[in-house]
Amino acid sequence: MISKFLDREEELRKVEEKYESNKSEFAVIYGRRRIGKTELIKKVIEGKRAFYFLCEKNKIEVESERFVEKFNRKFDVFIEARDMEEFFEQVCMRFKNERIIIAIDEFSYWVEREKDKISSQFQYIVDEILPGSKVLLIVCGSLISTMDSLLSYKNPLYGRASLRLKVLPFSFPDACKFYEKFSIDDLVKVYACAGGVPAYLKDFNVSLMFEENVNRMFFNKDHILFDDAERLLKDELREPYVYLSIMEQISEGATTLSEISSKSKVDVTNLPKYLRVLENMGLIKKTYPVIRAGKRGIYKIPDNYFHFWLKFVHRYKEEIELGVMEFSAIEKEFNRYVGTVFEDLAKECITKNIFNLPFQFFRIGKWWHKDKEIDLIALNEHTKQIAFFEVKWREVKKEKEATRILDALKQKSAFVNWFNNVREEHFGIIAKKIDDEVKEKLRSEGYLVFDIAGLKNY
Repeated sequence: MISKFLDREEELRKVEEKYESNKSEFAVIYGRRRIGKTELIKKVIEGKRAFYFLCEKNKIEVESERFVEKFNRKFDVFIEARDMEEFFEQVCMRFKNERIIIAIDEFSYWVEREKDKISSQFQYIVDEILPGSKVLLIVCGSLISTMDSLLSYKNPLYGRASLRLKVLPFSFPDACKFYEKFSIDDLVKVYACAGGVPAYLKDFNVSLMFEENVNRMFFNKDHILFDDAERLLKDELREPYVYLSIMEQISEGATTLSEISSKSKVDVTNLPKYLRVLENMGLIKKTYPVIRAGKRGIYKIPDNYFHFWLKFVHRYKEEIELGVMEFSAIEKEFNRYVGTVFEDLAKECITKNIFNLPFQFFRIGKWWHKDKEIDLIALNEHTKQIAFFEVKWREVKKEKEATRILDALKQKSAFVNWFNNVREEHFGIIAKKIDDEVKEKLRSEGYLVFDIAGLKNY
């Protein structure tokens, strides 16, 4: 059973502040589909004088008529307006001394259809009509590239918004609050395939095994999670399958421009353009060693849903459509995949002070050099303190095993060229589960040892 729905208190507070100002405000809320933007808006307008409108992909003239008609019906008034400018002029006159919210959801549909006209029209509304009124105008959109362009320097609406709010996926600790009955192991697995997207998280059935949920949702051609990633790319991009090919290769381990270009068959001179678009959408990310030393970055897919979908759903699309795909076919590879997700979760837990370090750090991340790799390093350049971690998605039951991991970590740390001979070093393990006796023994010897057993109660 899902626990109390997370109200996104921080985001809610920011919008409420604009409402409490009691003067004209213009708020732009955006984020990927199914992230909870509409629920946030409905929470904001609850119990207030407000008008909520969901845009459709119609002609603007048709949409304007529908907008005015619904407003009149909602407030039992009679407003006649040829366009949105005239509508807002009348609203500002009629509700001159009353606080009112007008929320336009999926505004990006309008912008996408007539970008220049809508941008100029709403610039005039915000600049010339709303000042002096008590209207809080909220526009909201799911098409990230469209909303980004709306807020860009060249757009007429640039700098007009008194609030720009990008709604992000939930962090792992917040996602854990969705469920009370899942074990911490299953919560990590759920997060590894659904990410922090509320609509995806809410669809998991706690009365079923994790594997059964995957079969029911991802390996079911009639379920939204079977092709939602593909739909999102088609909605956002003009060449969705070019972008899909690029992401496929990154998910399979291609990390440099030459590798991605060779395997995706996208010319290396055109590739940076596509990569920039995917980066702006948050679908890929360029990462660097935490201690760079001139190292080039590599590309990865930070969105867990997309990463899981590319590796285990899109790859087996034909088998799923035939109804012959089962979780058991990917179980071993899935466990390896969860190990990479767990590294990110370990970083997040340290960053949020869930796993407390003995010093304040200013940088944290992965490190690699030639054939050497360290899962996680946290460091403070001012105090010259550094912590090295090995992250293991498995149970560490014996002291001998833990000692072997730590010894290998120490050997690799010698290749990290950072304040050599003067730095204060710490070494640690972050694992799925570490035997309590082993944990206490290692901690008594000064090692940093954490597992996720108590994370659900954070």
